[in-house]
Parts: sequence; C-alpha cells; structure tokens
Amino acid sequence: MKIDSPSSITPREASIRLEWISTRILPGVAVLLLSIPLCQWADSNLPDGIVPVSIIYLMIVIVLWSTYMAMQYAFVGIVQTRKAKTHAYNNQTATNESTAQMPVFLLEAMPVVNEPNATEDVYDAETIEEINEEVVIEDICVEETKELPKENHVSSTYQQGIDDFYQSQAENQKKKLDTIHEYLLYIMSPFVYEEDMDEFCTDLLKFATDHNYRPENEWKRFKTKLSSFDVRHLVWSIAIRLGLGKGKVYSNDDCACYIERRFASLCVTGSGEPLSHSTLRNLTVTSNSDQIHCDIQGADGLLFHIPSQLGLEKG
Repeated sequence: MKIDSPSSITPREASIRLEWISTRILPGVAVLLLSIPLCQWADSNLPDGIVPVSIIYLMIVIVLWSTYMAMQYAFVGIVQTRKAKTHAYNNQTATNESTAQMPVFLLEAMPVVNEPNATEDVYDAETIEEINEEVVIEDICVEETKELPKENHVSSTYQQGIDDFYQSQAENQKKKLDTIHEYLLYIMSPFVYEEDMDEFCTDLLKFATDHNYRPENEWKRFKTKLSSFDVRHLVWSIAIRLGLGKGKVYSNDDCACYIERRFASLCVTGSGEPLSHSTLRNLTVTSNSDQIHCDIQGADGLLFHIPSQLGLEKG
C-alpha cells in the first residue's frame, strides 16, 4: 500500500482530508464513545432481558449519527442561503452604481456627436454598412427562393405519386368487389332468401379480399337444394377474376378449403360421406344437374355474364 508523503499532498487534497476528519471521523468517534454510557443507562432502566444490549447500543448509535447528520445539513443549508442573499445584494448594488454613473458617459460623448464632420462620417459609414447588409440579405433570400421551389416540387411530386398509386389500388379493389357483389346478388337470388343475402355475400366478399380467409360457420339456409358442383362453380367464377392458378393470388386449395368449411353439408357423396379435399379442388367439373355454371371472364377479365354487366360490355 502506497502512503503519500506530506510534501506530495496538494492543498486541495489536504483540505478534503481535513474536512473528512472534522465532519466524519471525529464525530463518528464521539458518537461511539457517547453511546456507551447511554447504552448502560438504558440497559439499567429497561426490564432485564427485554432487549439485548447490542441492539440497544446499535440503536443509540444510529439515532445519534442521524441527529448529527441532520443538524450538519441544516447548518450547511442556512450558510448557503445567507451566501446567496449576500451575493444577490452585492450584484444589485453594483448594478445601481453602474446605472448612476451612466449619465456622465453620455455627457462626455455629447461634444463628439455635435461635431458636424464626425456626424456626417458616422452617418455615411452606417448608411453604407446598412445598404451592404440589405444587399447581402436580398441575395441570400433570392438564392433560397430559387432553391426552395425545386425541393418542394420534388417532395410534392414524390408524395403525389405515392398517393395516386394507393388511391388507384383502392379504386380497383372497390371496383372488383362491387362487380362480384352484383354478380352474387343476381346469381344467388333463386337460392338464398332476400333477408339472408347480405350475410351470404359478406362472407364471400371476405374471401374475395383475403385468399387465406376461412369461415367459422357453415351456411345451411337455402331456398332449394344445391350441390357441391354449384358452389365450386360459384367460387371458381369469383377466384378466376382475382387471379387463380400457379403463381397467382388464389389456388385451387384455397378455394377447396373455403368450400368444405362454408358449404360442408353440400360436399357429401350420395351415401352421405364427405367429399375428399382432392375432389373439391376440381372446381370446373360439371354434372347434368348443375344450376350454377362456371362464368368465364371476357376480354376485360372482370365482368360477369349477367344482364346489368352485359349491358356495360356492350356500351
């Protein structure tokens, strides 16, 4: 352990050590010594064995040391407050003195201002300086004015491109859903009750929005009996317009999963056995009893072969 020699200790270190000795070590020793008679006195006055002597001594030490620290911090706070008030008073006094002396300097400066040549020189110099500053400021403003429109134009055009793209996407999606909704209203009117049509269409439109959508409830309420061929043709006619096939949004598996969960009671054999998933993947297979047929899209790739949309195609 290295011990500093007295000559190597700086005045600051000596001051810190002296402060620790005077505020920590000496008071600590005093507290320990004072605690001994207090502990003896407390032990003699308390009932025998109620509190161990060591606990009494520890509590007395804590109380004495806490009292000392509280008194020390209170004393330091009072001293600092007095110093702050004294410093503020001195600053105020110095300000008042400098204010009182100000007219003397003004009186001394008056003869210089009253000299004609000095006035003209000062005025000319200040005027020229102000003109130069105005010219520089105008040049800077002109340069900033030239640059800002370019930056604003780029930013505005960039944002406009983003807004137009997403607006176009939303409009195309709405157009597709409206067209599919109109097809469902027309093609399913003989088989679904009018009061149930909104609920029936809403679920199919959810599938038309998300190919991963799988319904929770089976649809059983029909006016007349339908077959698995009918609902396979219905779902195929919708999916083909949204992109059905390898590498596209919808697959035959997506359609089969939707059909076997939404129309489970229709997807059975003559003996009542459920049709296999591989069978339901064949969406375009036909039978002699089909009531809903596959609607192959036209050149536009979207419209269905129903009266209202056939009229749009002709127009």
